[in-house]
Amino acid sequence: MDSTMFRMLPAQSGDACLLTTRRGTYLFDGGILCGNLSRMLRERRVGKLRVAVCTSASPDRLGGILDLMESGYPVGEYWLPDSLRVLAAAARDFDGGFPDWLVRCGWPVPVEASFPMPNTMPPVQEGHPLTACAELALLGAAACTGRLPVEPRPLAPAETFPAVSRMLLSSLAETGNGGLLQLCLDALGRDAGRNLAASAVLCGRLLANRAEALHPSTHRVARQVGMTFALAVMAEGLLSRGGIRVRWFRQTGRLEEHLVPRHPVMCLNGVEAADREAEPLRVSAASMLQSARRISVPGAGLVFRYGDADCGVLVCGNSRLSFLGRRGVLPLARPTVITAPQLGAPGGEGAYGRVRSADPGADAWVRAKCFRSRRVAEGFMRQAVRYCLCNCRDRTLQEVLLVFDRGRWRRLAGGVCNCP
Repeated sequence: MDSTMFRMLPAQSGDACLLTTRRGTYLFDGGILCGNLSRMLRERRVGKLRVAVCTSASPDRLGGILDLMESGYPVGEYWLPDSLRVLAAAARDFDGGFPDWLVRCGWPVPVEASFPMPNTMPPVQEGHPLTACAELALLGAAACTGRLPVEPRPLAPAETFPAVSRMLLSSLAETGNGGLLQLCLDALGRDAGRNLAASAVLCGRLLANRAEALHPSTHRVARQVGMTFALAVMAEGLLSRGGIRVRWFRQTGRLEEHLVPRHPVMCLNGVEAADREAEPLRVSAASMLQSARRISVPGAGLVFRYGDADCGVLVCGNSRLSFLGRRGVLPLARPTVITAPQLGAPGGEGAYGRVRSADPGADAWVRAKCFRSRRVAEGFMRQAVRYCLCNCRDRTLQEVLLVFDRGRWRRLAGGVCNCP
């Protein structure tokens, strides 16, 4: 295809942006889990993706990327935030302080529970490829339910995933779904020993469902942490299957202007992270919670920039561009599509003043649907050309499709944003 096309897909929540160029098709973020991303791509006759990029390990960006990975959709390689690997390494080295972990997640310590003392527990199974994933599952289950399986730490991942899944599935029996519960338990018994990756992914999805069911006001910390661990469990399980090419990007906190090798794309605030052999550490419950919270801090995502001789695209959906410094700005010399930071909500207000365009009327700002807030950032509303994934009148989803033609971005689908 000769023209550069940009789509903001109608994801149920979060960002999902598709960029089609002469060098291939790039997907930036995927929305939430079970958001039908694969179906949307097939309906638009999108063939192989050259790259699927996740700018932040938050549920409304990473979830769809994991769905894509699990479905086997043809993707050349995945670009993922290195914070996922950091969290997995922390879980692998957790010191076993489960009582402290439960309290920090907002739960009382069960009176009947028997916990070993911190720093005395052996690792799940040193050297096993899913060691970290198994520990993530245990910590996620504790965060979501306030309790642990009968054995706080089974010695093998093959025991861990079924134990955690059974505990999470037990709520089905209470709602009268005993038949469905038994089918799930039978499947766990058949597959746990021979397909650990599938057991890990199932465990991650059950964790996500349980975390989503927690009330955001009474169990705010547990809900956030549980969902973070659920996605991390799924990621570890899917990557353990092999055959998936991944590049990890680590944030540096400063402006980086180097093209990713073999791609017309820059990561403006990060570099490709090399594999590293970390020395085993003892990670406390407090440090574990800090790692979990850091993984999806609002406004701290990776920023990617595409550009050729004619036009550009700036993806800054979960960043305030603070890496530019207090007085730093990001110049745009050619017509550029910019995704609104933090879905166009007021939380990303600080980013708008950091973007300096040679011709603001030639740029196009696009924002996704935000369920958490109906308010729109003033900086977004001041832009000359702006589009909204959510129809401003009836709040229905509408895809935004822009094509670069004759020196400007033309709108083929979607509406102008007139949100209050």
